[in-house]
Amino acid sequence: MAGEIKSFQDLKIWQVAMEMFEMVCEDVSKWPRTQISRAIEYQVLKSSGSMGANVAEGYGRGVPGEFEQFLRYGRGSSAETEDWLLKAQKQHLISSERLDFYQEKILAYNKMVGSFIRSLRTQTKRNRRLDS
Repeated sequence: MAGEIKSFQDLKIWQVAMEMFEMVCEDVSKWPRTQISRAIEYQVLKSSGSMGANVAEGYGRGVPGEFEQFLRYGRGSSAETEDWLLKAQKQHLISSERLDFYQEKILAYNKMVGSFIRSLRTQTKRNRRLDS
């Protein structure tokens, strides 16, 4: 079956988060080695990595309510990532165009998070009705 989900790696939301992380890795590898760039690098790697890690952990919990909570953590990590990328742009580590591209990815990720959360809530409500 083409659309079958066998692991968190099959989830589009995780794939988008992974793309973000890979973009960040590519960019920070080109930054100058200054105290400021290293501080921003550490934080943006950590927060962008957390976007996908939270999707994976939530999926791995196997409980819709817990998955929803980890999706919210991932959304928080995306906001933190955007904050660090704004700082990177202000420090001339990335261009305004690159920041715009990141922000488009973050917006897409956040829309997927919202959609996924609504889906999990619907699934949970349906299961409650069936169990009643």
